[in-house]
Amino acid sequence: MSFRDESDGHRRFALPGAALHYGPDKTVTVEHIDLQLEPDLEKRTLDGICTTTVRALDEPVDHLELDAVDLAISAVERDGSPQRFEARDGKLRVTFAPPIEPYERASFRITYRASQPRHGLFFVEPTREYPDRIRHAWTQSQDENARYWFPCLDYPHSKQPTSTSILVPKGQFALANGALVERRDEGAKTRFSYRQDVPHSTYLMTLVTGPFVEVEQRAAGANKVPVSFYVLPGREADGERSFANTPRMIEAFEERLRTPYPYARYSQIAVSEFIFGGMENTSATTQTDRTLHDERAHLDFSSDPLVSHELAHQWFGDLLTCRDWAHAWLNEGFATYFECVWREADLGYDEYIYDVFGCVARYLDEDANRYRRPLVCNHFRDPIELFDRHLYEKGGAILHMLRGELGEARFWRSIARYVQQNAGRNVETIDLIRAIEEETGRNMRGFFDQWVFRGGHPELEVSASWDAKRKAMTVTIDQKQKTDDEHPPYRFDVDLAFVAEGGAERRVQAHVERARETITIPLESEPKIVRFDPGAFVLGSVTYKLGTAYAVAVLEGDENVVARIRAGRELVKDGSKAAREALATAFERERFWGVLAEIAPALGGTKAPWARELLIHNIHHAHPKVRRAVAAALGGFRSDAAATALIPLAESDASYLVRHSALAALGETRDSRAFAILERAIRERTWNGTIEAGAARGLAELADQRAVDLLVDASRLGREEGLRRAAAAALARAGEVLAHERPRIVDALAQLLDDPMFLVQLAAIAAAESLGDERLVADLDRLSRSGFDGRVRRDAAEAATRIREAQKVPAQVTGLRSDLDALREEQQKLQEKIEALSRA
Repeated sequence: MSFRDESDGHRRFALPGAALHYGPDKTVTVEHIDLQLEPDLEKRTLDGICTTTVRALDEPVDHLELDAVDLAISAVERDGSPQRFEARDGKLRVTFAPPIEPYERASFRITYRASQPRHGLFFVEPTREYPDRIRHAWTQSQDENARYWFPCLDYPHSKQPTSTSILVPKGQFALANGALVERRDEGAKTRFSYRQDVPHSTYLMTLVTGPFVEVEQRAAGANKVPVSFYVLPGREADGERSFANTPRMIEAFEERLRTPYPYARYSQIAVSEFIFGGMENTSATTQTDRTLHDERAHLDFSSDPLVSHELAHQWFGDLLTCRDWAHAWLNEGFATYFECVWREADLGYDEYIYDVFGCVARYLDEDANRYRRPLVCNHFRDPIELFDRHLYEKGGAILHMLRGELGEARFWRSIARYVQQNAGRNVETIDLIRAIEEETGRNMRGFFDQWVFRGGHPELEVSASWDAKRKAMTVTIDQKQKTDDEHPPYRFDVDLAFVAEGGAERRVQAHVERARETITIPLESEPKIVRFDPGAFVLGSVTYKLGTAYAVAVLEGDENVVARIRAGRELVKDGSKAAREALATAFERERFWGVLAEIAPALGGTKAPWARELLIHNIHHAHPKVRRAVAAALGGFRSDAAATALIPLAESDASYLVRHSALAALGETRDSRAFAILERAIRERTWNGTIEAGAARGLAELADQRAVDLLVDASRLGREEGLRRAAAAALARAGEVLAHERPRIVDALAQLLDDPMFLVQLAAIAAAESLGDERLVADLDRLSRSGFDGRVRRDAAEAATRIREAQKVPAQVTGLRSDLDALREEQQKLQEKIEALSRA
C-alpha cells in the first residue's frame, strides 16, 4: 500500500491504521498524586504505593478507569476499605463503594509491583558484552508511558501536585520531581522524599536511582534557585563541561520571558542507554550520558543545544503544557526556538540566525523526503509519531518568522503575556493567538492558518535586474511549488533592501500573494547589494538568481549570514571566473564559520576540478567546523589529490569530528591507501565511538569486500553504541556497492532489527530501508505491529512500505542511476583534462 498523496506529490503523514485523536473525557479532577517507591536494581522490579486524590465533577463517580500496563495490582483501598478492581488490556478499573459524590474529595491507595517492564522504567546493568556498566535505573514517561511504572490518568490535560518518596540501599541516590524535603537513613537504606507543589502532567514525572555523584552549581535567577547536576562516578569533569552554562541560561530565559524559573530547584541527571537526547521532567531533567564529553570533544562539540532545549521546557511544556498531543508544537517548537535564543544571548546574532537556518533546512529535508503534514495534527497511530522535524524545527522556525512579523518588542511582549496568562494551565494554539492579539491588536488568524494549520511552505526563486534607463530595480519572486485552487500561493510580507555604493540603504516592504510577484523600485542609482528578506524571516526554500555581480556583492558585504550562504550557493552553480574568485576570497575573509560550512558541500556537489582545488586549499582552515565540512565535501572527488589532502586530517586532526568526516570522505575517494588507515581507525576507542564511526562510513564506500568483516564486527554487541549505529548504516551502503556480499549483510541487519539497544534498532530500520532488500520486509512488518516503542513501529512501517514501492521501480531506472553516477565520474575526469590543457 502506498501512502503518497498524489495531489501535491508528497507522502501522507498518516499511516494505515491511523485515527483522529481527541483528549479523553474527565469525570474527576486529580488534585494530588503521592508515590511511595522501592526499586530493586538487581531484580529489575519496582514496588509502589500510589495514592491519588481526586475531586468529582458534577455527577457521582462510581468507578474510574486508570492507565496501568503490566502492573501487578495487589490492593486498592479507599479510607482503609478495600475497593473492587479489575486490571485488563492496559487499564485498571476501580469501583468505588460508595460512589464519590459530586464535588466530593476522595483519596484511594493502590499497591502494586512493576516487574521488568516493557517501557516507561528502564534498568541498566552489567552484561557479558558490557561488564563495566554501572547499575542504575531511570524512567521515561513521555508520551504516555507513566502507566508502565505507576497507575494514573496518563494524559497531558491532567495536571496535579505530586510527592514522591524513594527507598534505596545506602550509598545510592534517588531523584524525583520538586524540592528534596527529606533525606533520611532507615537502617541499611536511605529514603529520599520530594515534593512538587506546582501542578504538572504525569508524563513529566520521574524516578532515577543509582550511585550518582551530585555537583552543585551556583544558584540562579530571580529566586536564586538551587542548580545541580548528577553523573555516574568518574564523569564529574565531563558533567561540568556539559552543564556549566545552565545558571546563565536560566537568567537569560527569565529576562526574555519576564517570568522567573517556576520551580523549587533545577537538576540534570545523565543516564546510560537513554532513548531520547533529554527529557524535561519537571524540575529534574534526564539527559543522555552521550552528551557528556571530554576536553578534546569540547573543541567543537557543545551540550548547550540540548541543555537549553530541556531548560526551556520548564516553561514551555511543564509550566504551560499542551492540552493534547496535536498541539505539542507549543512544547517542542518553543524549546527548539529557545536553543536559538540561547545561542543569540551567548554567542551573538550570527549564531542565532544560523541556528534558525539549520532548523529550516532540517524541516525542509523531512518535508521533501519523508512526508508533509500540518503542524497541528491529530491524525496518527501513536502520539510519538508527531515528534518529528515538523514539530521541533518547523515549530521553531515559525516563531522566528513571528518575531519578524510582529517586530522585536511586540514579539517578546506577546510571548511574555502568553506565559504569564497561561502559567500552570494546559494550552492550545488558540491561546498563543489570543495572547498576541490582546498584546498587540494584531489579528493573527490568517498567519496561523497558513503556517501552522496548513502543511507545506513556499519554494521561492528570487531574481533581480536593473533598468538603467528607468533607474529602477526589479525584483521578481517566483513561488515554484505547485499552486492551484487547492494549493493557493502563500501570502506574506517581505522586506527588500538596496544598499548603495556608499553604504546607504533603502528598505521597502513588499506584499507577496501571487505565484509570481514583480516589484519595481525607483532608485537614484544602481545598488551595490540587493537584499531579499534581510532578517531571513520567511519560512521556505529560497534560491537566489541575482546574477554574478549581485551575488558577489552579497557574499562579500551582506550583514546577514543566511544571505551570504544563499549567494555563495548561487556562485557555486555559476562557476564563472568571477564567481570562483569571490568564493576563494570568502574562504580567506569570511568572518562566520557557518557560511563556509554551507558553501563547502555545494562545492563538493559540483564535482568540478576547480572546486576540488579550492577545497584542498582550505583543508586546514583554522575553524574545526569548516575543516569538517571541507573534508566531507572532498569525499565526492575520487582523486589522489583529494585523498592526499584528507589523510593528515583522517589520521591526526585534533578534533574527533573532523577526523570522523575525513575518514568517511577518505573512503569515498576509494584511494588505495584508505583501507589500512580505516582499518586502524575502526579499532580505536574514542568519545562516543566518533572516530570509529567515521571509519565505518569510510569502509562502506570503498567497495572492498575486506570491509564487510570489519563492519559486521563493529555492529556486534560489546562495541560502542555510536559505532554500532554507524556500522548498521555502513552495512547497508556496503550492500549497495558489493552485490555479492548482500546476503550476508541482510543477515547482519536482520539481527540488528531486534537489537536490545533502542537507538541501534532504529539505525537498523533506517539501514534496512536504505538497502531496500525485500528479504527484510517481513521483519519490518513484524516490528511495525509489535515494536515496543511507537518510533520503532512508525519507522518500520515506513521502511517496509518504501521497500515495496522500490521493488516496483523498473530495473532500467535503477540501471540509469548507476549509469548517471559513472557519467558524472567521467565528466569529472574530462574537466580535469580540459583544465590541464588550458594551463599548459
